[in-house]
Amino acid sequence: MNVSGVLVPVVISALAVVSNPGFAQSLKEEYREKTISLSEVPRAAIDAAQKALGTAPTEAKLIQGTSPQEYELEAPTKSDGEMSVHVLANGKVIKLEHEGKGKD
Repeated sequence: MNVSGVLVPVVISALAVVSNPGFAQSLKEEYREKTISLSEVPRAAIDAAQKALGTAPTEAKLIQGTSPQEYELEAPTKSDGEMSVHVLANGKVIKLEHEGKGKD
């Protein structure tokens, strides 16, 4: 069996996955996240997150390299999933995410 005949499709597939902008953005964001204590998050950000999530956040992450400072605050859902909200230090909500059971 020709090695290049197997290697070329594998390399092309890998490049297609890595070059996907959504995949790259997700990896880039994950790399910049740093788990922090909820006590380190400004009160305005926590209040906005609680309003958006409908419950008090249980986990906090700092998104490094953002200006103004961005935080990701997470809370479990009733269906064993997780919700997270990205907020700025001043309480402005950037995005809301829902992750179902069994997702990373």
